[in-house]
Amino acid sequence: MNNELEVTIEKTVFEGRALARHERYVIFVDGALPGERVRVALTGRKRNYAFARVLEVLEASPHRCAPGCGVFGACGGCSLLNMDYPTQLAQKRGFLLEALHAWPEVTAQIGDVLGMADPYFFRNKMVYSFGGPVDAPVLGMHRRGDFHAVVTAAECRLQSPQAQELVRRLVEFCRARNLTPFDERRKVGLVRDVTVREGKRTGQRMVMLTATTAHPAFAELPAVLGDLATTVLLGISPTLHNSARLERVELLSGPGTIEEQLNGLTFEVGPTTFFQTNTLQAEQMFALLAQWADEVQPRVALDLYAGTGPIAFHLARAGRRVIAVETHPASVEAARRNQQRNSLPEIEWLAADVEKAPEAVFANAPDLIVIDPPRTGLHPKATEKIVAAGAPHIFYVSCNPATLARDLPLFLAAGYGVTRLQPVDMFPHSFHVEALVWLKKPAKLAS
Repeated sequence: MNNELEVTIEKTVFEGRALARHERYVIFVDGALPGERVRVALTGRKRNYAFARVLEVLEASPHRCAPGCGVFGACGGCSLLNMDYPTQLAQKRGFLLEALHAWPEVTAQIGDVLGMADPYFFRNKMVYSFGGPVDAPVLGMHRRGDFHAVVTAAECRLQSPQAQELVRRLVEFCRARNLTPFDERRKVGLVRDVTVREGKRTGQRMVMLTATTAHPAFAELPAVLGDLATTVLLGISPTLHNSARLERVELLSGPGTIEEQLNGLTFEVGPTTFFQTNTLQAEQMFALLAQWADEVQPRVALDLYAGTGPIAFHLARAGRRVIAVETHPASVEAARRNQQRNSLPEIEWLAADVEKAPEAVFANAPDLIVIDPPRTGLHPKATEKIVAAGAPHIFYVSCNPATLARDLPLFLAAGYGVTRLQPVDMFPHSFHVEALVWLKKPAKLAS
């Protein structure tokens, strides 16, 4: 097979690549859209499939649009930025249909994807990596397919213009003071990355620069960033081998945290706190979950994988008894502070892995169990505990169609049926799609 081919794109598959076929090969193409005829160059081959990049679009899709970003295709941050937004939403619904195709009774419940009115500059958190030459460092995103290379974030369409100005100032700061970027290959250098967190509802911003060691110049950062940063932090990560991890965080200015709001609830967000990256879409998803809960009217609700409490808070402020389980003690402490900040009714918190949580947690006769697991989905023992609890209603918040397709049959086998399945677009221009699933057990089977 030649290294250059002309192929017709069949569809977009889950990781954002386009799928084409040539003879016995499946070819995964970066940068092409369904229906397009393209000339491609192969970049890798396996026994039955290959990878390729677009050299020329011979017949363009009517849904192709200008990405508006000079590094689209090179940057690993976006995969669908050259596709118009309504088509992106249709493709994401297709990802769920394909993942769940074995259960027609489930796919019949999949609604249209809940999208954004304006799908740009939505991210409230971005981690920018340092790279480039020692004498001219850059700050941006990892190159697609190459973790060691960095492309500039000067034209990013995902985070605000204010965040991009912060990046510009930080690059100038490091160049002017000869602060060298950390080189992952050679394991030398000073500055690793920068985390920018924004309160989309509050206008507050946090900046944390992470370095391998302290440096006197870092004391100048608050003045360099000015009023664009509500609080400035320095993270020290001296690890040269294996994965980088924070050894300590030093406060340079401000309170050390920012606040964000979701549907009138106020949350404290720290440098390592998990918080939904898309504030506006999180509001829509949690409002829908609260609406479903109002229909259920549970007396007792379990919130599993509770994080810093957004779901528990939406359930508790209606006066329900809520028991929340979260594995990270720091998140539980933040959740308790957030609960006091919002003057909410008492929530029973437990810092534990769901699969290791005491049986007493599940013996509270919950009417509703809400699960919001990580991308890896549910631990088998966690699924066993949830099913054994016998709650008549389960809301499953999924961020990965593949693990949803793995976990869902276990609930179907236990007698649950899918009443509703609402996709939500939390990450425009990427292949990711969130899904809120309402599982209901017939009354005669509910314990």
